[in-house]
Amino acid sequence: MELEKMINDTQELSQRFHEVVGPWDRSLLVTHLAAVVGRLADDVMIIEGKLAMPRENAHLARNIADAMIQLVRLGQDYQLDLERAVSDFLEEARQSLENEGLVTTMRNTLHQNQMGEKDHGNK
Repeated sequence: MELEKMINDTQELSQRFHEVVGPWDRSLLVTHLAAVVGRLADDVMIIEGKLAMPRENAHLARNIADAMIQLVRLGQDYQLDLERAVSDFLEEARQSLENEGLVTTMRNTLHQNQMGEKDHGNK
């Protein structure tokens, strides 16, 4: 699905939601988003075997979709150009990956963090 279509479909769903349930203010949108991200974290922990729950309890794709929808709703509420923001972000990320010094720092930091996790787990 193209981002523009996702944005338009989300806007239509939000309008219908407002008609049926009532409007959500920005703080409620953010609170729901935080709850969805918490469920998403649980899903990853279940799938990675870090949370003692049956794998069928994980709904990773659904919770990612829910988070995306809530982010789109929030962006619409603030009248942001999300297509432009995503495009700009991707371009900045591509440029960052061309910066050898930054890439080396990121790689070293990740390696140190992973080694720290291993050391921390042995204590």
